[in-house]
Amino acid sequence: MKPKIGIPQALLYHRYYPAWNKFFEELDCEVVDSKVSTKETVDAGVRLAVDEACLPVKLFLGHVQYLKNKVDYLFVPRVVSIESKEYLCPKFMGLPDMVRYNIDDLPTIIDTTLNLRDSKINLFKAALEVGEVLGKGTWQVNKALWKALRELRKYRSERKGKINSKANYKIGVLGHEYIIYDPHISMNLIAKLRKMGVEVITAEMLSKPALKKGVAHLSKDMFWTLSKQMLGAGHHFFDRNDIDGIIQLTAFGCGPDSLVGEMIEREAKRRRKQPFMTLNLDEHTGEAGLLTRLEAFIDMIKWEGI
Repeated sequence: MKPKIGIPQALLYHRYYPAWNKFFEELDCEVVDSKVSTKETVDAGVRLAVDEACLPVKLFLGHVQYLKNKVDYLFVPRVVSIESKEYLCPKFMGLPDMVRYNIDDLPTIIDTTLNLRDSKINLFKAALEVGEVLGKGTWQVNKALWKALRELRKYRSERKGKINSKANYKIGVLGHEYIIYDPHISMNLIAKLRKMGVEVITAEMLSKPALKKGVAHLSKDMFWTLSKQMLGAGHHFFDRNDIDGIIQLTAFGCGPDSLVGEMIEREAKRRRKQPFMTLNLDEHTGEAGLLTRLEAFIDMIKWEGI
């Protein structure tokens, strides 16, 4: 019988799931991802997490709670860095520990450390560690990793091609993937905007050179990868004449967002080129209120174009 690997549908799931899924399938495992986020998932995570945890972490714990009795292993990697000379938010580094000490009766956790800050070779080392836990050989692991990386490139290429140039208005949406693309946390914001005749552009649809140019003005290089991407996308949107407005999504309790979000908002006020709105989301945010704000924002863009 194939071992069942549980992958919570939260945090880096939205960035790497196609690769993770392919990797474990090639290792002859059955991948079991948790169901799409719901209010019940969030409520379960809120009960498990400490009060100081940010909303995405609470959601992650809720997904783990759902999966724990359905799988043989839980994949919760300790992700330190995904880019050279940069780091992720500390919550990714401590995630396996938060899971262990907040949830009882867990299956075996695959908590391999991924740290690409100094060398990309560490990716292969991390893959081999996972293979060792599952009793797989080096050749099979390397082949699985190669196919996983190919799947990830395909997935990212497809995302970049999802821009509709025929839409009446273009809105740049800023925020982390695990917020924007989680249908419950974001309350299907992208789908709502598209229903209003708006095309959405996110950081994931931009090229690396465009994001790099967006942070070229900084006097000191930013070492938070995801926040750097968010800031680069923000400045890219500010410089484009075809972006009619910008919406920034932040999660309550997120330390990096409290800094970078403020930097982006100040730049928007300084330029006053496009309408700008920040939506700070938490477990109590109501869909009706969010929809009202979106409708008012789009109406403001339409009025400015008259």
